[in-house]
Amino acid sequence: MKKIIKFQLIFLFIFLMLTILFCSGYSGEVSDTWEKTYGGSERDVALSIVQTDDGGYAVCGFTRSKGNGNSDAWIIKLNEAGEIIWDRLFGRSLNDVANTIIQTKDGGYAVSGYTVFISMGEADLYILKLDEEGNKVWDKIFYGNNWDCAYNLIQTTNEEYLISGYTWSKGSGKSDAWLMKLNNAGNMIWNKTFGGSENDEAHSSIQTGEGDFVIAGKTQSKGEGKWDAWIIKIDEQGNIKWDKTFGGSDDDCAYAIIETNDDGYLFSGYTKSKGAGKEDVWVVKLDSEGNMLWDKTFGGLHEDIAKSMVQVENGNYVIAGETQSIGAGKWDAWIIKIDELGNSKWVKTIGGNSWDSISSIIQTKDENYLIAGWTMSRGAGEADLWVINLDKEGDVK
Repeated sequence: MKKIIKFQLIFLFIFLMLTILFCSGYSGEVSDTWEKTYGGSERDVALSIVQTDDGGYAVCGFTRSKGNGNSDAWIIKLNEAGEIIWDRLFGRSLNDVANTIIQTKDGGYAVSGYTVFISMGEADLYILKLDEEGNKVWDKIFYGNNWDCAYNLIQTTNEEYLISGYTWSKGSGKSDAWLMKLNNAGNMIWNKTFGGSENDEAHSSIQTGEGDFVIAGKTQSKGEGKWDAWIIKIDEQGNIKWDKTFGGSDDDCAYAIIETNDDGYLFSGYTKSKGAGKEDVWVVKLDSEGNMLWDKTFGGLHEDIAKSMVQVENGNYVIAGETQSIGAGKWDAWIIKIDELGNSKWVKTIGGNSWDSISSIIQTKDENYLIAGWTMSRGAGEADLWVINLDKEGDVK
């Protein structure tokens, strides 16, 4: 009899718990969101973020709050909750900046950016390879007599690296887009410059499913306006397969590009040639040959810029950047979700009464969004490195 009563009590307890969960709208999913700032009394900025194999994150950018120079390249490893596991500084006596970080196939990291020496020109392209704990495995500096910078790097399918940026030290014009292929020890396989008599830059690159590369940037040497968005497709040896310009009579730029699920491409950046204001967020869908299928602008009367994006479920996209046209402050972090035809599904601003910006967005393994940038509205210093884990609707709860 006692056993029967005990069993009934256990059954009743389980029933009550299930009823409470059902009535409270429990869906079986846990969505953890959080917001963190990192830094000191000076300016500290995140420029790129990646999710790591262990479920945490790696962030790169620069810090002026600590280190050896005016700014030091700053690499931070975070756990899933945004707590620092380790951080590393790399720099010399002047300015060092890490623009992009990736996790490499050996579990370590690779970083691209630039470093400034007193005696070696204005700036030099800088590549850094780290192990899993953030210790330097090797670094490479490619010297010139002028300003040279790596904006982006990717690891290729054969474990080499493609670097994209610009150079004033070589090429045809004032600045040229600069692409460089390195082996897995950081030694140069080839390097190519692209451009004409004016300024030209490469901002980001991807490897396509067929093994070629597509690069996004901007050019003054060709096109319709002052700057035109510029998309180049090259083969594995750096030979051009096609290149396209997009824009009007004013400034237009492509900052980020992705390959879409339909084997086309999507790039984002800004346009001053169309839209509502000074600079509007510009999103352009291309087919596999680089022909425009559609384009959309988002913005108001002031400056609005897209810096990063990701393709998500059902062919939708999430675009991240900054806006002066809406929000609480001078600049606000801005996130836009659009459908496969570029129609807005939701728009979010995050920030305070000063300057807040997103440099990088990724979708996490649990389908949340993680954004990284900087904030002047909160934190400890002039600007703090800023990382936010958002839910699927772009909110922090």
